[in-house]
Amino acid sequence: MEEIQNISGDTFQWQMWLDLIWLPVSLAIVHKGQRIKAFVFVLCCIAALRMQLEFIQVLGFEKGFFNLIDATPFQRGLIIYSVFIMLFLILSYFSPGTKGFVYMAAAISLFFMAFVATTFLMIL
Repeated sequence: MEEIQNISGDTFQWQMWLDLIWLPVSLAIVHKGQRIKAFVFVLCCIAALRMQLEFIQVLGFEKGFFNLIDATPFQRGLIIYSVFIMLFLILSYFSPGTKGFVYMAAAISLFFMAFVATTFLMIL
């Protein structure tokens, strides 16, 4: 994987793995019957962020399509996905008796909300 440079020219390779912190957190916060689904949700968010970042880089827009925000697209995406992951884990913690299909529907809904919001902010 290539090292990505931020606006000041410094590399931030260590930041590429910053979102992996959510994996053990997801296993620790949610209830026993929700652990696998929460872990998969976080993995999907991490994979989607990498895919979106790769897509923007392949198109040649290292700072987003419009370059309206100083942060890199990865930093913007990381913040948005972290907010949605945190929201999902909080909701999971406070709903221990949720049925599996309702929990999965909530995970899918939050994932698509995060994907759309991140896509929008990464292209700015």
